[in-house]
Amino acid sequence: MDSSVMISFIGIIVGVIFFIFISAKGLNLTISAGLGAVLILLFSGVNLVTGLNEFWITGLSNASRSYIMIFVLGGIFGKLFDQGGGARRIAFSLLRVLRKNEKNKKLFACYFLVLMYFILTYVGIHGFIIVFTVLAIGRELAVELDIPWRFYCYGSGGILPGYFLAGSLSSVNAKSMDLTGTTAVSGALLSIIMAVIFFAVHIIIVRADIAKSERKGEGFMDTGAEIHKAQIASVTESDDLPALGLALIPLVVMLVVAATGAAIMTALTVGIVLCLVCFHKSLINKAILSTVSGGAVAVFPSLINVCGCAALGTVVRSVAGYAVIEATLGSFSAMTAGIALTMFGTAILGSSTSSMAAFGPQYVGFYTEAGLSAASQNRIISLAANFYPPHNPGVVNAASTAKIPYKSAAWIYFKGSFFPTVAALVVTLILVAVGVF
Repeated sequence: MDSSVMISFIGIIVGVIFFIFISAKGLNLTISAGLGAVLILLFSGVNLVTGLNEFWITGLSNASRSYIMIFVLGGIFGKLFDQGGGARRIAFSLLRVLRKNEKNKKLFACYFLVLMYFILTYVGIHGFIIVFTVLAIGRELAVELDIPWRFYCYGSGGILPGYFLAGSLSSVNAKSMDLTGTTAVSGALLSIIMAVIFFAVHIIIVRADIAKSERKGEGFMDTGAEIHKAQIASVTESDDLPALGLALIPLVVMLVVAATGAAIMTALTVGIVLCLVCFHKSLINKAILSTVSGGAVAVFPSLINVCGCAALGTVVRSVAGYAVIEATLGSFSAMTAGIALTMFGTAILGSSTSSMAAFGPQYVGFYTEAGLSAASQNRIISLAANFYPPHNPGVVNAASTAKIPYKSAAWIYFKGSFFPTVAALVVTLILVAVGVF
């Protein structure tokens, strides 16, 4: 192999490792991705100005075009749903049901967070917005039951089925639909099986961690001292919240609209209108325009991080050293190569949205060669691409917002996502191999 290609490949390794390292140290992900791209281009002998403009900036703008409206509409809907009281009404209704179980209080408290993250992700609300809905309730539960505060991070497990379960209004499902030419509900049965396996393994992990913490005598303050000192207003159930039925109307109608094959942007727009109608009494006392603009603006830090990381993937894919990766993948079967690239993309870029924007067409090429239906491709992409490496934006956000030590947050995010995802993926591949899907 040409020495320049090998040097470029070494540059990919160096640039990606540098990106992961400085991201984990807390540097803004877009800046980290840009610096990683500079290193890769230097090793590849590409003119920096030309390379950054043709590869990195182009990758960033392409990813932005893919995601901006989904993020913005999801942000507006999430803000209206929160300010209108819909999210809190569902949270308190769910909490009343879970608190009736006396035997497994700690497990059910953790799964309150999981279910809230799942429900709100499923209807297109980004995790960076969800955290402000459930953080205060989660802290009060953790203090009440003396649950180690690091367990708050297990709530993130609900995000992933919220991405890959058929009918999801998330940006992940939207991008997977775009790549495979399917609808929001394609591959529904396969996605349900994936979700059942994912949650079953996730519950085993959470239960084992709770038992371990009890044996060690660990409590809330071991990792919750900082959040305990933080000034977070107590959240209580009040009479001004909408009725549960009214709170569910926007969610249900949005999902029905998406199930008809309508675009996810259409479903989110319907949800926004229904929030204004159903929650007008709660919203009338608030500045509605500032609520809408606040929801739109709130997602931009996450959007630019996702797009910046996707741009790093574009740089990786565009330099000579990528030929080494392609040659390696070519030595495997199409299915194995597809899975490897799908998970590799997330491992190096930190999130499924970034990796799907950067490598999505290559995923589809491998899966099509392997003979997978478009519906199965949709679900396998949105499952295999979803786990949390240490430099995932959610890990960094959870550690800073919830004031959890980064190492604790990163480990819980990883083991609470990777192992359930792999388990669901193994079952899925077996079902595909025997011809069930």
